[in-house]
Amino acid sequence: MKNILLVSDLGGFPPSLQSLAEIANVYVYIPRPSAVTSRYMSTINRYATGIVKELSAHVAGGYEHPEWVTFTGADAYTLSEDEVVDQIIRYARMFEADAIMFGGAENMVLSVAKAAEALGLRSAGVHAARRARNKYSMREKFRSADVPSPDFRAIYSEGDMLAAVNELGYPLVLKPTYLACSIGVTLLDGSRSPVEVFREVQRDIQENTGDSLLFSEECLFLVEQYMEGCNADWYADDLYADYVSVEGMMVNGVYRPVAITDKTPMLSSFTETSHLVPSVLDNEAQNIIVEACRKANESLGLENCPTHTEVKLMKNRQVGIIETAARFGGWNIIPQINDVYGLDMTRVWAEVLLGGSSQELPDHLLQSSHKARCNMRIYLEDNPLDPALKYRYSGYEKLDHLLEDGTFIHTETEIPRGALVSSNPHLNAMSFVSTLDMEGSHSRDLAQSVSNIRNGVQLKVTEIEGQKVEVKV
Repeated sequence: MKNILLVSDLGGFPPSLQSLAEIANVYVYIPRPSAVTSRYMSTINRYATGIVKELSAHVAGGYEHPEWVTFTGADAYTLSEDEVVDQIIRYARMFEADAIMFGGAENMVLSVAKAAEALGLRSAGVHAARRARNKYSMREKFRSADVPSPDFRAIYSEGDMLAAVNELGYPLVLKPTYLACSIGVTLLDGSRSPVEVFREVQRDIQENTGDSLLFSEECLFLVEQYMEGCNADWYADDLYADYVSVEGMMVNGVYRPVAITDKTPMLSSFTETSHLVPSVLDNEAQNIIVEACRKANESLGLENCPTHTEVKLMKNRQVGIIETAARFGGWNIIPQINDVYGLDMTRVWAEVLLGGSSQELPDHLLQSSHKARCNMRIYLEDNPLDPALKYRYSGYEKLDHLLEDGTFIHTETEIPRGALVSSNPHLNAMSFVSTLDMEGSHSRDLAQSVSNIRNGVQLKVTEIEGQKVEVKV
């Protein structure tokens, strides 16, 4: 059997160890144990041929793997990006790896590509991975390739912020160039000083995420024109959001679309609420979306990697590319595709890296199935709480009466009862208290159930009075 090195870290959907172990010997390198949950670690222990945990991350008493973890909860890296790359190369050589994969979001995209290139292995490609990792570089490439996307400006200083507002006008979106999960993504509509908002976002990110994602590029922020969505020109009702994501695969530089995932309307701070497959969009709509994704991903020069592309749905069926990533989508999008369509995306990715192709990869967009799946989160904002206060979480009332006929909750994962929680507008995506995986015979029934839950859930919380508590949610 061939050998795969899996670099396991925080974020995104981690590749299935079981799937990998069926086709290769799997060796796992963990740069920071605090970013890998105890549950996933048990899976690693079961299927991995060998495991290496970063020695410099060792603490007295041994490694601790949390029950749950977010970007605001994991310890900082003990290594620089170059040192992480060197370690990946070291262990890939030690285990004679034929391919290097990663489990996580943005942080390992570039590091793994650098290591793979140094060893002559397939990957997204270093230059392309850098563009996919840096939203400013991505926008530059989109502009030069006429990919439908908004006008934008780099923000290095408060002066740049004022100049951008003057040149582009409102509304604008301020976003970090290097983070995920909508962390720090903020709408600028003129109601507040853009400099004041910029300072606030910088402070919140610095205080709550530190160096949780490796990033050594110069441009940390950008602003871009807000793309106005138009749900009505795409969907038959308002249960759906004005954007979708498209999961795909790059194979030798050619884009291969896999499936479109519908969304439900966002909460504040661009916080995603749920993901549904299969999509209910008509064929014309899906074709428009896929062609925009093809142009976007191929314009970056991505070589061999998964892609997760977010697309804004606008008036008259025009689209705009929000961003793309050279990795699996987060949440449970990949398991949903596996379950609904019978396609093992982990295996596809591994086979592409090992052999340059995969017979499992479909030659057309997957669109229909006899069942539907939905992954949603319940947030503090669903049962509005004072963002200035901190609370102790004690659960929520049962949800059965809020589900449409024929739908059911497949799995339900809450944060620990008794946890301290709070809502920070710039980190709203981290303020979830529960994740639900639901199943039904039709996507629309699931979308209606999401709406019912969001409007009807009753959180059980107790206000923490007179205490200064540092909270990591």
